[in-house]
Amino acid sequence: MRATAMLSIVALSSCASANPVPGRPTPDETVRIVGPGRTIELTTSPTVAARVETVWYPLYQVWRVLPAVYDSLAIPVTSLDTANHVIGNAGIKLRRRLGNVPLTRYLDCGDSQGAPSAETYEIHLSILTRVEPGASGSTTVATTIEASGKPVTLSGEYVRCSSTGTLESHLVSTLKAQLQR
Repeated sequence: MRATAMLSIVALSSCASANPVPGRPTPDETVRIVGPGRTIELTTSPTVAARVETVWYPLYQVWRVLPAVYDSLAIPVTSLDTANHVIGNAGIKLRRRLGNVPLTRYLDCGDSQGAPSAETYEIHLSILTRVEPGASGSTTVATTIEASGKPVTLSGEYVRCSSTGTLESHLVSTLKAQLQR
């Protein structure tokens, strides 16, 4: 039974998604499982998946409005690579909200104290968007979110949070609305 449980943990922890943003290596994560009489360490190499959507506007128009989109989402732009068309913020610290939106709408950090942890944790968020020319004058928009959080009032380590996909969708819908102006 224990061997089955361990194999399940190994299988789940090794699952990874495709479409990482190039140039952004994700660090390995080591998990220690302590059981009666032995300890097992598992090292995983997670890959963060980019949420990819197509907008039917040329690249130069999309690139021109992206800083305003980030501003409207209350995300300060700290990374701007015009050669590769990558924009975003690689390290913003947040508590409870991003702009006027509760972080629980955007992130899932588990539920360790009776409420969603994204509501009470200090969150370290990285969000980067890369745009590339697509077919027939369209543009491909790939947004990657990496987040981790830790308790504010208790000592604890950062834990990995996952995106709900809502922030990436909101970014693209805001982008489309600004392009239609």
